[in-house]
Amino acid sequence: MDPAPAGRPRRRAPAVPRTALPEPPPWLWLCLVLFVLQVPGLLGQASYRGSGLGEIDGAQRGRFVTAMLSLVQLLPLCFLLAAALALLAPWARCRYVERRYGLLPPDHPLMAPTRTGPDPGGTAVPHFHEQMTAVLNAYAPGTELRVSTRSGLFARVYPAGLRTARVGVFAPLVHLWHTDPRAARAVLVHELGHLRHGDQHVAGLGSPFTALVRRWPHVLAVLVGLPVTLLFVTGDATTRPVLAQVVLVLCSLPAVLLLVVAALWSAELAADRVAVRDCGAQAVVRALRASQEGDRGGLARLHHPPVPLRVRFALRASDPAAQSLLTLLWPLALLAKLLLAVLGAVAAYVLLGARQDRIAGHVLGLAHASLTADPAWWATLAVVLLWPTATATATAARARARRRGTGKTFTTPAAATAPAAATVPAAPAALSAPAARAVRLPRPYALAALLPGLLLLLGTLPWGPGTGQDLFPDDRRNTHLSATAPERERPDATSTPCPGAGPPPAPARPPGLPTFGALPGASTGTAAAPLPDGARTFRTAAIVSAETLSGSPQWAQDFGDRLRATRWTLHPDGRLTADTARVPVLHSTAANTTTRLFDGRRTTRTGIGTTTTWMEARLVTDADAPPRLGLIRASVQALRVVADCRASTSTADTSMRLSLTLREQ
Repeated sequence: MDPAPAGRPRRRAPAVPRTALPEPPPWLWLCLVLFVLQVPGLLGQASYRGSGLGEIDGAQRGRFVTAMLSLVQLLPLCFLLAAALALLAPWARCRYVERRYGLLPPDHPLMAPTRTGPDPGGTAVPHFHEQMTAVLNAYAPGTELRVSTRSGLFARVYPAGLRTARVGVFAPLVHLWHTDPRAARAVLVHELGHLRHGDQHVAGLGSPFTALVRRWPHVLAVLVGLPVTLLFVTGDATTRPVLAQVVLVLCSLPAVLLLVVAALWSAELAADRVAVRDCGAQAVVRALRASQEGDRGGLARLHHPPVPLRVRFALRASDPAAQSLLTLLWPLALLAKLLLAVLGAVAAYVLLGARQDRIAGHVLGLAHASLTADPAWWATLAVVLLWPTATATATAARARARRRGTGKTFTTPAAATAPAAATVPAAPAALSAPAARAVRLPRPYALAALLPGLLLLLGTLPWGPGTGQDLFPDDRRNTHLSATAPERERPDATSTPCPGAGPPPAPARPPGLPTFGALPGASTGTAAAPLPDGARTFRTAAIVSAETLSGSPQWAQDFGDRLRATRWTLHPDGRLTADTARVPVLHSTAANTTTRLFDGRRTTRTGIGTTTTWMEARLVTDADAPPRLGLIRASVQALRVVADCRASTSTADTSMRLSLTLREQ
């Protein structure tokens, strides 16, 4: 067959040239899976920040702020857990959506349309719902149509079961179907494009994911803005320490919203590309401009990209640069999340009175440690590298099935990794994944893999950040905190003066801590210090166990995560040091041929608090097994706040026991 005549009809509409680029990865599923896996850690962080605010609140004045910030940190988890639970009961969500939006079958008596007369040729004109059903059956057999007389929306997809879906059509789309059928068809094909990755289970109509984006800015403004405003109005003496925690919350919570918005935008722009391939760019542009009057609210634009942005992507759907930006959307959101955390840490340290020349190095060190500790970067790199190959393999399998005559429907590539992905027919080429002609990584994906790859490489390089020991000057006094509160008038000249602000004395070692005990046949004291073989260097290979003895159960696991890939140095004078600020310098107390015991202590002071950390260690370096390091760590924090000429001191302690396997370098 001559290819020229076959190509001419497609030029009548501004169709996009065919491309071998695969669709963007299913970032929605990755986002949901990562949040579900990190729920224990996020709960631990929220509990830790809430307990920190409670400790600062020695004057009993910030209870309202503490309660509001604790609640605002838990609400995103509630939305995300609801999204995960909704995957298990799609029929319940289907009933809720159809009741909420008045969606009924097209043959329902309330929706039965008036019979349209025949055309001039005498042929009966099908009802609009029959034409829409024909489109659904052509691209996704089994997908059902539901109709509503409400306005404000055009069309939305939602799950009807584990492997079935429905498309809800609203009054504006019915009107568009009669005035611009091709643009209305583009809207339907866009919704069917969401079925490729099973987006209807995560997003779509009635999704808790979408509800989080719609409602979260309102919740953030009320539950954070109101208590912070009250703090400024009352001039509480604990304002600065509480504001330091508020800054951390304000920078961490938008990061949650940022990742969800990036995943939703990527899914919407990918569905637009499917509609462009089937109906042409101009039809999609007309549909977008017609639907611009749908979601009028400013916050409604968060779960859908702005129409001008979608129009630009639709007109440049075949441009590799647009594909690169679409694939990079999620990695860029991860980078923005990291930058928000850095900015929040800098602001918090400034509010707490840290040394200006030490803040940058310490914060960069924390960011450096979080690069390899965050599983999102590793998961993003793996998805970007493997998705083109998985798409090409699935496309080849569907092509072989069609040649055998058994390929009526196919399961989307996301179905292998995401539960309950919907099925889409392979017959229309527009909804089939583009065939990859080679297994090599396409350029957009190579560019998208470059960002997480470089950052992970940077995270594996050694870094020497400033330690917490020199972050706060020991002789600093909390004069800048007391200056924020109005000066108290004394009743008379003989009244007792107000106690001065400053950190409390160093706390005592908690009683009842376990020890490693005596070492048989060991030399002690100064005889245990020399190391005849010179310095030895180790690196953490694995965290064998992390047991919390007192405090939050999550603290031991968090501390163990921070010790991953830590570099340990056994110096010739018997000292054991680590390249992390959370481990004090450890001095040898006893040693024999294979085992050496250590202990160490460190005290840090801020304007209102004193923290002392004790640590014991046992290093075993026999020839028959890899080096092993046991740690017993205890930390006591004492906070002292002066308000209304009254001093209040509170303490909090935590202790843990860890076992590590090392690798000698």
